[in-house]
Amino acid sequence: MHEEEIFGKMLQEERKAKKISQEKLAKLAGLDRTFISLIENGKRSPTFSTILKICSALEIAPSELFSIYEKKDPDYMAKKGGKR
Repeated sequence: MHEEEIFGKMLQEERKAKKISQEKLAKLAGLDRTFISLIENGKRSPTFSTILKICSALEIAPSELFSIYEKKDPDYMAKKGGKR
């Protein structure tokens, strides 16, 4: 699975855990619902600014969101040439 797909699925899980529809998340974040769908399906990569808007809408710290991502993609550091 590619980074975009992992991020999208993770975002979808977080949204559903908070019982928020794509439409409501889009409204809270000031984005289009279709764009949220494209992100969740791994078809679009959100900018950092967009990630901040989504985090604010989900009431989650960006650091927490990225921490969740690292757990979902344990090879992240290895793929990027980093060390653990």
